[in-house]
Amino acid sequence: MKRLFVYCLLLISMSVAGCADKSSTQKDPGTQPEETSQSIPMSHILICCRSANEGVIKFKVGDQWITDHDYKNIDHARAILSTIQQAGINDVIIDLTNPSQWESVPGSWPGCQPNEGALWEVETKDQIASIEQVCTELGMHFVMFIGNPAAHTLAYWNGVAKRIWENWANKEVYRKYGFGDDRPMLVVFYMGEDFWKMYDAAPENEKDYLAKFRIGTCQVNSPMNFGPTDGWGYRHKSSSSDNKVRFACPNEGVAPTEWKRSTLEQWKEKVAWAGEATEYCIFGSYDDTCDAIFWGIADTHESQSAHKRYPNNEAPDAYYNVVKDYLANRNKAK
Repeated sequence: MKRLFVYCLLLISMSVAGCADKSSTQKDPGTQPEETSQSIPMSHILICCRSANEGVIKFKVGDQWITDHDYKNIDHARAILSTIQQAGINDVIIDLTNPSQWESVPGSWPGCQPNEGALWEVETKDQIASIEQVCTELGMHFVMFIGNPAAHTLAYWNGVAKRIWENWANKEVYRKYGFGDDRPMLVVFYMGEDFWKMYDAAPENEKDYLAKFRIGTCQVNSPMNFGPTDGWGYRHKSSSSDNKVRFACPNEGVAPTEWKRSTLEQWKEKVAWAGEATEYCIFGSYDDTCDAIFWGIADTHESQSAHKRYPNNEAPDAYYNVVKDYLANRNKAK
């Protein structure tokens, strides 16, 4: 993509102190998504870490109840993504935050550096290919969710952003932000107040591909002061400082608070709260049992972790139906 030289200079000169909204830097041409008067719903999906199901949490995949669904299986991908779509969500966020779960990882944690040939070689590449194919079939979109730059360096994740840019970001199926910003979206597993300090301090060659995306940031493992790019996850509930983006999941607490599963009534309140965002509302993850933020159709009663079990003998689809009913009723009210 060609950019005007003046826009490049503008991006380089911006800093946390000098730019009131980090999310409003230069824009790249792209496909403008449909916009409505309501916030656009999204959900994270987890393509790794299936061991967090404890071998007993079963998700409904088509007509099966299984503990080991795999997105590289096209039938599994179709069943899960169509179920998410039936809840009223057409956009998903693919979790790529855990390099240790990939087929091969460059270097050693935490000091690994970019190695473009090492990513998405087999497992992850096939999982993304299935998700891309099914999203294309269903008229859905996806974006990528990358990991903590404090753990694997900003340069490392810039290399991942390069791979995403070259392979997916410019396709129709990859979500562009919209609302006057046509850049493809990218979510980073790091709080905004710290991410932008790191970003601004980095040399250009360590952020040149990250600069091509509209970046959203996350609450991770501690309380924080929310900024304009926050609100994309990944604990309890969070919001950008301007309420354009809100995230809610059916799990209570951020460290040092003890995690616990939200009751169904608490989940209803959270979903309605997130839905009041003006641009994007993110409803946890469909199937992340690792961080217990999932709301998918799942039989959890055998889990040994209280924060993963649907409480009060709730039906496997109870938390799913909260999202589905809210979005259906919201659409009727427009």
